[in-house]
Amino acid sequence: MKDVNYMNDFILYKYVEFFMFTLYLIFVFLLTQIWFLWKDVEKNELMFKSIINESFFRKNCIYVFLFSTFFMGHEFFEGLNIPGTMVFFEFLDLLGMITLVLFAYNWHVVLRSCIPKKAITKEFASQ
Repeated sequence: MKDVNYMNDFILYKYVEFFMFTLYLIFVFLLTQIWFLWKDVEKNELMFKSIINESFFRKNCIYVFLFSTFFMGHEFFEGLNIPGTMVFFEFLDLLGMITLVLFAYNWHVVLRSCIPKKAITKEFASQ
């Protein structure tokens, strides 16, 4: 019975790892998009006041708190050396990665709204 439970944990671990890899790719894509968007953002004071509003700031604080908590929780519980909890540790990493992707997506949406429409179409027309 113990071998079957170990095999189920291993299969679940592999699925979590695959989902983590997918999230890493999405995160890298979003960061690359943010990097490309940053050059077209109008960097005057008025635009930054519209970016930094209370709702946006609150969401960012929640995301930073959550992914910090998930990653620190992973390290803390891993340090306890509890046997058979590999899937639990990976699940905490998965939750941390989900919050990182949501954090990057939030920034992408806000930066995309600060770009003049002609800059977006000019980028496509030059290719």
